[in-house]
Amino acid sequence: MHIDIPGPAGALQAHLSEPTESDGRYAVLCHPHPQYGGTMDDHVLGVLSTALENSGVACLRFNFRGVGSSEGRSDGQGGEVDDVLAAVAWLQAERAPETLILGGYSFGASMVWQALDKLDTPQRVLLIAPPVGVMEFATRELDCPVDVFVGDADGYVSLPALEAWHGISAHVIGGADHFFGGHWNELAREIASALQ
Repeated sequence: MHIDIPGPAGALQAHLSEPTESDGRYAVLCHPHPQYGGTMDDHVLGVLSTALENSGVACLRFNFRGVGSSEGRSDGQGGEVDDVLAAVAWLQAERAPETLILGGYSFGASMVWQALDKLDTPQRVLLIAPPVGVMEFATRELDCPVDVFVGDADGYVSLPALEAWHGISAHVIGGADHFFGGHWNELAREIASALQ
């Protein structure tokens, strides 16, 4: 279902996929960097969405400000964090999820992590290739599972920084780079296994 979410910089283009047998679990998923072609239709984010939907989780994907038909533009000042908050607020108002999952890929993972400063703790956080070592990830301990999926050939993720990140479950895929080319099926299996 295609929808427009009221955002702080204008309407955000979004898509909500709801399984026929919804059990009250919803995920908000955030795409990679807009300046490098990231959109809600990104393939890696699609792998995450499909894995969640196959587990019975409804998924809300949206385009950050200035991407696709989302209004506004990136200001370089972290406005995308406010877009995450707007998407969560819309979902809570319109669907009142019993379980809230937050997920993001690359830049989207960073926006999810920053948004947690202003949100009640969700039931789960799923981060794909969070660029630790390139972007700042504040240290925080969450009272929920945090699963991180990375490739060991990812030039944007510092594995030593990841190893020092307490309170997470790291899932490392051998040979995969930041884009998981040739490793999408492995990524899907790792996500599905983590969700069991």
